[in-house]
Amino acid sequence: MADEVFSGGVSVTGVEPGTTTIAIKSTTNPNISKKVPVTVLSRNLLSYGPASGNGLTVTVAQDGSLDFSSGTESVPLYKGVRWEFDVPEGIVGVPLIISYTGDVPGNLVIGIYANANSLGGVYQGKNNTVVTIPKGTTRVELRILRGGVTAGSVSGNLKIQLELGNTAHEWMKPDVTSLEGGGCELANLYPRVTGLPKTLGTDPGVMVTEPSPGTYRFKGSTTQKVDSWNSLTCSVHVDAGTYTLDASDWPYDSSSWLIGIQSTLTHDDGSGQTIAFEPRGYGPRPLKAGTLRLNIFVNTTGEVDKTFTPRLYKID
Repeated sequence: MADEVFSGGVSVTGVEPGTTTIAIKSTTNPNISKKVPVTVLSRNLLSYGPASGNGLTVTVAQDGSLDFSSGTESVPLYKGVRWEFDVPEGIVGVPLIISYTGDVPGNLVIGIYANANSLGGVYQGKNNTVVTIPKGTTRVELRILRGGVTAGSVSGNLKIQLELGNTAHEWMKPDVTSLEGGGCELANLYPRVTGLPKTLGTDPGVMVTEPSPGTYRFKGSTTQKVDSWNSLTCSVHVDAGTYTLDASDWPYDSSSWLIGIQSTLTHDDGSGQTIAFEPRGYGPRPLKAGTLRLNIFVNTTGEVDKTFTPRLYKID
């Protein structure tokens, strides 16, 4: 803590958060003095603490940063932990910046949410994101989720900061590091495919069924490629943001053109249509607002018995 005395008043500059006192002395009468208690708040507006959920365990390190661990357990994609806290006074409707330092263990995605909607986030390859909390918001969430292509274990440490302005500064421990968190997951926005069961191809063909909501099974055989590119189509409207298309059970892998997903986006602003997702390009990627047309394609030959649960996530 440092303090300076001027004839017109006192200017106090906080070096680190905490409670202290400053001594104020008269510049004209040295016998007149006053000690005033001062509380310096952290520039880091987050609140968090110990949390666990979905196989992920988070503890607070001695310096106030967060340690992540799942042991050898696999953390499911886009599941993790969350903390909900009151919006600090004076930060609604103004620019804020979320940033992190340290390695992002297990491709974690860090986001700020209001009313279950993402305001913005950071993750491996993307840092220093400016967000704005909508007027009327009283509570927000910090969510930390397992991203990437496949689920896996998590281990590492992060220093996460939310602060006023649009420039990230050196990390500072938040004032609250004892807020208990819990588990959370992103909503799967992938729409249901209708019209099932359906047989694709011939001799006798590959039958597509839905053994459970949103999960599709492909079973059968063909002597020629099924060559189905628009038989399992569905659509959903998306707001502008960053999305990823994923699955923990790709029938072959996320780069295969045997069974996978191809999609196009028709923009609301009338600027046309673009390819949104396809093998080797499932995201994350920014999308304009528009109608997303998704098609599960089947292009196999011979025997097949595969199960597939497609997932569409908005990550910021």
